[in-house]
Amino acid sequence: MVAGFHSFHWEGCELPDAELEQAHDELMAPTEGQAYLHAFRTLLHSGHTVAAGIALDHFQYSGALTRFGGESAVTQYGPDVLAVARELLRQPPTPEDEDTSAGANHASALNAMMNLAQAADVDLIADALALATNANVRSAACSAAATALAAAETPSPRLVAALGAVAFDESLDVDLEERTEALHAVFEADDPEATALLVRATESGERRMQVYGALGLTINGRFHDHRERVERLAATWPQDAEYPASLVREALTGFHSIYWLEARLDGDPELERAHAELMFPTGSEEAYHRAFRTLLHSGNPVAVGIAFDYFQSWQGLGHFLHEDEIEAYAPEVVARAWEVLGDPPSPPGLSPRTGEAANHISALNAIGARWPQPSDARRIAEVLERATSDEVRDKALWVAYGVLDTDETDEAEEAEEAEKADDGAAETTPDHTADGPDRADRDRLVDLVSRFVFDPSLCGHHETALRVLGEALGPEANPLLLRALASDNWDIHVQAAWRLSRSELIDEHRELLEETVEGWPVEVMSSAHDADLVRRAVFGGMHSIHWEGHRLADPDLYRAHRELRAPSGEETYHRALRTLLDSGQEVAVGIALDHWHHDKGLESHFGEQARAVDAPKVLARAREALHRPPSPTGAGHLSALNALRVARSWEPGDAALFTDILRQAADPEVRSCALYTVSGFLCETNTADGELISTLGALARDESLPVSQRTSALGSLRDAPGDAATEELVRATKCQELEVQAGAALGLTDEPRLADHRDLLTRLVASWPTEGAPWAAGLVRESLEPRD
Repeated sequence: MVAGFHSFHWEGCELPDAELEQAHDELMAPTEGQAYLHAFRTLLHSGHTVAAGIALDHFQYSGALTRFGGESAVTQYGPDVLAVARELLRQPPTPEDEDTSAGANHASALNAMMNLAQAADVDLIADALALATNANVRSAACSAAATALAAAETPSPRLVAALGAVAFDESLDVDLEERTEALHAVFEADDPEATALLVRATESGERRMQVYGALGLTINGRFHDHRERVERLAATWPQDAEYPASLVREALTGFHSIYWLEARLDGDPELERAHAELMFPTGSEEAYHRAFRTLLHSGNPVAVGIAFDYFQSWQGLGHFLHEDEIEAYAPEVVARAWEVLGDPPSPPGLSPRTGEAANHISALNAIGARWPQPSDARRIAEVLERATSDEVRDKALWVAYGVLDTDETDEAEEAEEAEKADDGAAETTPDHTADGPDRADRDRLVDLVSRFVFDPSLCGHHETALRVLGEALGPEANPLLLRALASDNWDIHVQAAWRLSRSELIDEHRELLEETVEGWPVEVMSSAHDADLVRRAVFGGMHSIHWEGHRLADPDLYRAHRELRAPSGEETYHRALRTLLDSGQEVAVGIALDHWHHDKGLESHFGEQARAVDAPKVLARAREALHRPPSPTGAGHLSALNALRVARSWEPGDAALFTDILRQAADPEVRSCALYTVSGFLCETNTADGELISTLGALARDESLPVSQRTSALGSLRDAPGDAATEELVRATKCQELEVQAGAALGLTDEPRLADHRDLLTRLVASWPTEGAPWAAGLVRESLEPRD
């Protein structure tokens, strides 16, 4: 569900009735899943252009979020969306008005069709492109056109011509964005008209058009006929030519292999021709398939390894063949890979870049985690036992993952196959029961993978091995993960904790994980990211800002703290906050203050406005904390000062309170925080307390303090109202440090101070260097310059 999004193209437009307005409100601020889906369907099928357009915009926006890890709640309505989008495209483009641009209905429809368009839509898209008068519609039409052309089995000269008209319309955008979008959509059309447009683009005077034209000629079987043209053109581009020139150059280089760069095919002409066909296809699928099999079934380890690499890499077979064609090779490739794994490791000289055992690395990479079977347990165990290279071990562990990973779907399929088998077949079926030979091989493999976690001589693979065990074995891995959690190796310990904190395991192990994580140091130098993930999974959000490492022993306070970190609801959150605030315990109160003021606390869960609920109690506890002597770490004062600063709700007695804090502060962080808070206090209250001003002036002149804190004190003085701080600023200009002089002088540049102290400022500026002076010095100089 998407909160806060109105639409792409319909801001300001009115909906015709209350039902549609209510549905739109639900989309913008979802209350719950079913209500959201009902609202989406109501708008989509309303028959009203604006309402349907809003629904289509939400469909596309929700889908776009999946690229960043989100989920679309409305993907299931793709067929309905496509039908409504087609209806809108059959309408004339909506006219431009004060709320919408021309063709908003077409823009919403085409945007929604970006990933849904089918071959049947080519004429609708061509019509919309011809009628388009603005960039929004043209851009969306180009995206939808690419999808439709890719789905079409036969060319669409009409849509290709419409795209060409946009691509070569020199009246369009100066930066060529629209024109290259149209040209890019042409890539998907496998017909002579599309190729002619791409060739024409390579002859353009605009390099960006050349680049896109050349890139289009490297795909869809065009490269063989146009390689020389692309080579000549690319040679004229500078080395730093804009993207996607790099993709054109990669195509000219061709994909050699992953693990066999600089390896030789022993001068065998047949193998060299086969390799060349894979690198630069002639356009014949038959020739391409023949070349792949020639390498795969040759007796040459380099050729076989190259074939493995082509099978596995997205730059290999996937560049020319469809996914189902590649998958059809899997049994053949995997069988050949197991044969290679029975051979000795290849010597380092056979593959200079990869080194020893390149043949095994390529073979294991080809099998991967996707293609092995449970019956391969013995074979991969033998590979792991023999392996001496880290890369072979790593690849073999991933194959072990595939062998051990038998999910419920696999088991259901096996059960269904068993039911279909007749009695005679059942009698001849090998024993796969828990006590059968397959189980023994599997147990042996689990033991081998476990060694990569617990055997110090096999260090470096623990993360992969723990993932194999944790994900492939399911609950069976729990004893191994618990053993790893007890490891003295910090990285193994954290990885095990991360595995146990996954959603399917955390409830079973929460108490142990809580105890474990509470004992971790605040500052984690190794596996810090994973440790943070575990902390969040176990405890929810942040612990606190200034009280990390403190565990509340009282069960009620501990539960209240847990509620702040992982709220179950807003009311229970505020109740928990008040429990901590009223506890009388410094740590508990400090934690509550941190959660109240910090943007990762209360605000992240319920919004900034939620602070108002408990603000009076928070401010009272903060002032109480500041009246107490500071703790050795200053945490109590830090939490309280930050709470007052964020609240911006001052009292008359705060000036004296801040004065005492600044005079007593021994901790630099407390002093800095107090100065930051005082600056807001002086600026917002128009208060000029003499003792506070005097204290700030003393800090500014105190040579024992860091210059940064002295200039912070001057910043607070500059915020003081009226003429209260003038004397202290003048005194500070006599300090030796240039940064302090400039900071004090800057405070004297505001009227009426400037008129009274121009001579002083002029003398100061004359004594300062012209280069390397602090930023404040530049502002002082500018203030003294004559004004028009």
